[in-house]
Amino acid sequence: MKSIYLIGFMGSGKTTVANGLSQAFTKEVLDTDEIIVQKYHQSIPEIFQQKGESTFREYESSVLFQTPTEDTIIATGGGIIEKGSNRKWLKENGISVFLKTSWEEINQRLINDTDRPIWNNQSRNKRILLEERIPKYEEVADIIVHTDGKSIGDIVKEIQDKLLEMNKSI
Repeated sequence: MKSIYLIGFMGSGKTTVANGLSQAFTKEVLDTDEIIVQKYHQSIPEIFQQKGESTFREYESSVLFQTPTEDTIIATGGGIIEKGSNRKWLKENGISVFLKTSWEEINQRLINDTDRPIWNNQSRNKRILLEERIPKYEEVADIIVHTDGKSIGDIVKEIQDKLLEMNKSI
């Protein structure tokens, strides 16, 4: 099976859903943000603060291009689709699942989150950022799952069903 890449805005549940899919498929889970932290020995906020977002995006691309393209569930960072080369790579090397989450739901989930540099940057309009990214997520997505009001189990089941449908149509 091709690797499954979970894409979506921050707070859409990519890491949590990846862990749920891992149990359902008994596949390894990787998280691009966790790999960056391990590889570069800095937290994401530290990278943003000391080296800037553009350096973080370079790290993110480097890590993405090294992920396995088979038998792995991979949770990506919310901005991984910003670079065209990343979108192309995702399209060509795995099955991308867009966890589409409304602004209202994201805002509720992240209201007390202090670990996300972009979320905590008061000078950035996150709602506009979400709206700008949606077409890029949709461009890459093989599967789109609306997550609002759904349990992790429901989201995992919907992804499993859609993967099964894809296999029947190939």
